[in-house]
Amino acid sequence: MQQLCEALLRERCDDVWTDENDNLLAKIPGESSRDAVLVMAHKDEIGTIIRKIDEDGKIWLEPLGGCVPWVYGEGPFDVIGDEIVTGILSVGSRHSSHLSATIADAKSKALNWEMCYIDCKLSREQLGERGVRVGSRACVARQRKTPVYIGECVAGYALDDKAAVAVLLLTADLVRQSGGRPKRDLYLAVTGAEETGISGGAYVARTIPATEHIAVEIIPVAPEYSVTLSAEPAIMYKDAVFIYDKPLADELSRTADELCGGHQRIVVRSFGSDASTTAKYGYTAKAACIGFATENTHGYEVGHLAAIENCARLLAAHVLG
Repeated sequence: MQQLCEALLRERCDDVWTDENDNLLAKIPGESSRDAVLVMAHKDEIGTIIRKIDEDGKIWLEPLGGCVPWVYGEGPFDVIGDEIVTGILSVGSRHSSHLSATIADAKSKALNWEMCYIDCKLSREQLGERGVRVGSRACVARQRKTPVYIGECVAGYALDDKAAVAVLLLTADLVRQSGGRPKRDLYLAVTGAEETGISGGAYVARTIPATEHIAVEIIPVAPEYSVTLSAEPAIMYKDAVFIYDKPLADELSRTADELCGGHQRIVVRSFGSDASTTAKYGYTAKAACIGFATENTHGYEVGHLAAIENCARLLAAHVLG
């Protein structure tokens, strides 16, 4: 993600750099340097960290960022050592009884990480030779990440970061294609460590001189919300961390109505973003969060392609005035 995004941002922005916290930043100078706008999307996905490796090489995991095993089921997982080692996320043979206690639990209870392990068919010593140790990370394998296009939607793991980063790139394209400059300096940030506590976004917010911070995110579709899987961008008014700036949210809503044919609003109980957390810390004057309606958030996500594009149109219109 880091290498790909850096190359793509250099094609679109005046200045691109990586900060000391490993966040990727870009700037498009505006007509004024006062009240700059910072738009953030994160490059990291939810995953796991290795907590124990048995002598026979079975790898036991601790979740990071709310990762749950039933999202993935049994199948390929990539373990990130000095090299990528692919194994199989496993529970065990279903043809077993209570004498196989962990498997019996998995057959009758909600699946958790204590029931699952990765088997790379390598011993602990062989894994160590490849740089796989306690503290190494693991996530769903690359061969399971190819997007699937279904109707007007795109589906896959980690749209949470990939599609939101695409919105940043599309926004930069639209600003360039306009032939003008943003009304105010525009900073684009591809942040790290969002899923594990939003430390990357907090570092960016503390070090970049911006008045407005806008996070681009997935927006959950669930029975408790009025959001539907449609082309309309969604504007968040509150999450579990913070109440977003209402005048800014209202302005984005009006712009979406004029430009995208409408918008959706959401108040979320279980959610946090780069913008809301940094606002909670007092690192910004005005925080907002926009996004595209997504089913199966933090799982095999399904997002509306037109909504992803409309988020970029909304952001470009907002910064161009």
